[in-house]
Amino acid sequence: MNSASKPEPSSGDFPVSEVDFTKTKGFLHSELGALGFSNEDFPVVSSEKKDLKIEFQVSSISKSSLLDCLQILKNHIENLRIHTFEPGYYCIQALNENLFETKNLLDTIRFRFYSGRTKNRVEITKKGDFTREELFATLSLFKFLKSGDVAEAAKPEELLAGLGVEVFNPLDLEKNGRPLTFDQIAGYDGVKQQILESIILPLKNPDMLSAVSKLTRKYPTDTRPRAILFEGDPGVGKTTMARVVSCMTELPLIYVPVESIMSKYYGESAQNMAYVFDAAALFPACLIFLDEIDSLAGSREEGMFEATRKILSVLLRKIDGFSSQRNSITIGATNRKQDLDHALISRFDRTIYFPLPDMDERTKVLETYALHLTEKERIQISERLKGQSGRTIRDFCDLVERKWASYLIEKGLNPVPPPYELYLETSSEPSK
Repeated sequence: MNSASKPEPSSGDFPVSEVDFTKTKGFLHSELGALGFSNEDFPVVSSEKKDLKIEFQVSSISKSSLLDCLQILKNHIENLRIHTFEPGYYCIQALNENLFETKNLLDTIRFRFYSGRTKNRVEITKKGDFTREELFATLSLFKFLKSGDVAEAAKPEELLAGLGVEVFNPLDLEKNGRPLTFDQIAGYDGVKQQILESIILPLKNPDMLSAVSKLTRKYPTDTRPRAILFEGDPGVGKTTMARVVSCMTELPLIYVPVESIMSKYYGESAQNMAYVFDAAALFPACLIFLDEIDSLAGSREEGMFEATRKILSVLLRKIDGFSSQRNSITIGATNRKQDLDHALISRFDRTIYFPLPDMDERTKVLETYALHLTEKERIQISERLKGQSGRTIRDFCDLVERKWASYLIEKGLNPVPPPYELYLETSSEPSK
């Protein structure tokens, strides 16, 4: 079940600060029903004297998932403590808003996790009514733990699609006879060599790296990369290169755009980030491509919102955990490396810089999009496009073709390639 398929309810959904038994049950059933959970999945809500209890079964409760549960609860409840942490039984308790106030501490909400060989369950209890924040925390906790049950049967592609994350499968291109290679990117020979030795060859030849490690190290280790950072201006081919790497390694590429992660609801962005990595771990091997990673996790030295800090915390932890799948790699892309947090930069084994194309590379890009021009004509146009990225050059050629097509339509002429003079004329226009 996709935990991000429906936004968290806002605090304005309840007119009062506390929610009684009837409203608690109605709210949970309404929200979970809208998310696609069946009546059999609904948590049991019960009341005995002044105690309220919410209880539900889960398939498993691992120690790693408990850390995620703690983070989810922290997104909604500021002050928490680990009350009990024993094999098979874990309890997290909310504290008072004032940490130095101990009055009625025994009445605060408690989240109990029972883990056994055959049954695993979560029990949430409180003396008195739940607050809105506590109810939102319970809902988020239920969705997270139950999503693991559904993930066992669902395909990771389906789970990620519900979040708006695209999965690029290179095998689909091979079936259609159009696999991507380095030839799809003009120039950038130095960048291609770095990618070949840092990503492609290590992933395709792990035994060789292992053999070299045994010959050089007192304690041999796996030296395959865990994370690589692509740095460069917009439009220089970072995303295209990630797709090329996917095809050359035959690994699915999980493309994570910023807008698919960010949410206006507090704490949900961090949950979305964790969800992406958890779903990606269901693949035997894959590549995660985090586009515009600087927007997701900036530098703490410059100060950041608490929500962004939570995303960074989750991202650091998930990259470390994902790197244990040594046949998978995280690729980050940024045009502002200086804005990244130092702890995040340290997670990347190598930074590969994509410069703006030089004269020869601009000419090669034009050969891709204006093959009817002579070499001399392409060189002359390239001189006028100094400082432009490969994407900008492509957009420039698109504009020329649209202009020429409009002219042919107006004159009622048959299709012919745009003349060299039109490229020159358009290159002199102010850039967008």
